[in-house]
This record gives sequence, C-alpha cells and structure tokens, in this order.
Amino acid sequence: MTTQEFLIELRRLDVDLWLEGDRVRCSAPPDVLTAERRAELARRKTEIEALLKVARAAAPGSIVPIEACGSGLPFYAVPGHNGDVFCFVRLARCLGTGRAFYGLQPPGLAAGESPIGSIEELAAHFVHELIAYQPEGPYQIGGYCLGGLTAFEMARQLRAMGREVRSLVLFGTMSPTALRPHNRARAAVAQWSANRLRGARALAGLSVRDGVAKLVEPVRAIVSEGALADAPPADEYTARRLSVEAATLTAANQYRPEPYEGDVTLFLGSEADKRSLDRPLDWAGYVRGGMEVFCGPAGCDGDTMLKEGSVGIFAEQLARRLAETAPRTARGAHA
Repeated sequence: MTTQEFLIELRRLDVDLWLEGDRVRCSAPPDVLTAERRAELARRKTEIEALLKVARAAAPGSIVPIEACGSGLPFYAVPGHNGDVFCFVRLARCLGTGRAFYGLQPPGLAAGESPIGSIEELAAHFVHELIAYQPEGPYQIGGYCLGGLTAFEMARQLRAMGREVRSLVLFGTMSPTALRPHNRARAAVAQWSANRLRGARALAGLSVRDGVAKLVEPVRAIVSEGALADAPPADEYTARRLSVEAATLTAANQYRPEPYEGDVTLFLGSEADKRSLDRPLDWAGYVRGGMEVFCGPAGCDGDTMLKEGSVGIFAEQLARRLAETAPRTARGAHA
C-alpha cells in the first residue's frame, strides 16, 4: 500500500489530515484511529507531510516538488514502477534545503490520464515538461529501480537535443540486459531454487505435523490470491496505480536503449548487488562516458536503500557527486 492509498483509506473512515504551518494535524471519529493505524501514521509521517505540502503547492503536470527551496541546481528523479514519487522524501530531506528536489510522476495516476507504455515516450513526456519548467540547463537527473531506465533515456534525449546533462544517477536499477527473456528465465529458475532450498532447511527443523501445515500454507495463499484476483481494486486510485505498474513493466521489458555519451553514477544497495541477477554492472556496455559505482553497507538492498538506516549514506554520496562539476572517469567507490 502506498502512502496515497493509506490516506484514501483514512478518508473513507472520515479521518481528516491537514497542515497547520509545517505540522500535520488529524481529526477522526471515536475508535477509528486504532493502535495499528496510529503506528502507520507515525511510520508514514514524513511522506504524509510531503504529500500535503505538494497538494498545497499545486505543482504543474508531472513535476512534484519534494523539496522546492534551494539555490543549487535542481535534481529531478523518476520513481520505481508504481510511480510513487514520495519514495524520495527521505533522500531529499537528507540532502537538506540547499538543493531543490523534484519527483517526476508518470501520467496515469491522476484522474482522466492514461499511462504511457513506452520508455522512450515516457522519457519524451518528462523531457518536454522539464524543459518547460527549467528552460536552461544543465540538468541533473536520477531514477530509482525501473525508473532508472526512464532517467537514462531522458538523459540520452536531452543530449541528443544539444542540452547539457550534468549528472545521471541510477539507484538500484537493473540493466536492460537483465530484462531480456533468457536472463529473466534464468533469474526465475534461480529464485525458485533458492526458495526450495530455504523451504527444505525450514522444514528440516519442524515436527511432522508442523511440516505438513507449513507445506499447506502456499496452497492456501494461492487459492486466496486467486479469489482476490477477480475482485476490483478498493478505490479508483489503486486501479490507476495498478494500471501504471502494468504499463511500466511492459515498457521496461520492451526497452532497447541506444548508447549514452555521458557519465553515469550507479548506486547499489551493497557489494552483493553487483553479482545479482539484475546484472547492474552491465550498464557499462551502454555508457560511452565514465561509470562510477557506489555500494552501500552489507545487508542493504534496492528495497531498503532509500529508507531509514541506509538513505543517509546514499544522500551523502549523492550530495558530493552533485557538487562536482568536472567530468568524471570510470572509477569505483565502496562503503
């Protein structure tokens, strides 16, 4: 569930949230804010603050101001396949107020919009809005997870127009080669084998009765998922979000990028991610400039790199790179 979907659920329960200055205020009917919902509100506080500020700012088009103030060159970031730009809130906060930070929200999440099913077309859409919003470069662009594919294509298109791209940063983005059918099949087999091995180890320590119960769990889950698959989404926003996800995944699988003449910085969760089936180091084959790789601490991965506990490390490295203006050559860095 995204933060937007959580807020929609609260709205259905007649829970009102608003900003009073920079603080989030809440009004709810008796007994609605259970301990679980209060904990979820606390956990999502940062994202809720940002979302309410964005609604108040009424940003144009796809450009969502995560941190609108700052004298430095702005940074524009494309979110992952679900289009949730608020995944960048903690990263922007850690960078500080000295640099404007904007998320690029794909079409399809707002009412009346249709999602775009091509990386090239989505990149062109963002480039058009980016130039309208900031007519003069240079530009600093990033992308998280599959959003990195769109960011890469944006940088390529901007350079083809003769515009300067100062920085291109990919956060945990799998390479295009990893999305080719034979490599996805290999990844699926590896995942299946790993799950089987973990399952065998888990069953080895259980009694016969508990082992049978454990084996039945996946069957029950499949039956439950099958029943839910035919159910309509809980609300219109969720339906739109699922449509955007499907379009993004289709676009990613069809994307065959041309080489990029500039430099790329690749942020990976940890050293282990270099050897993952996402094949991130294959990006070097698409980059004609330098490729710099930075790996976070052991145990960090693509799912946690922008969350508390890890995001500060990547924000520090990103701030250092955005402050650099000289061309970079290929080199490596490690946490």
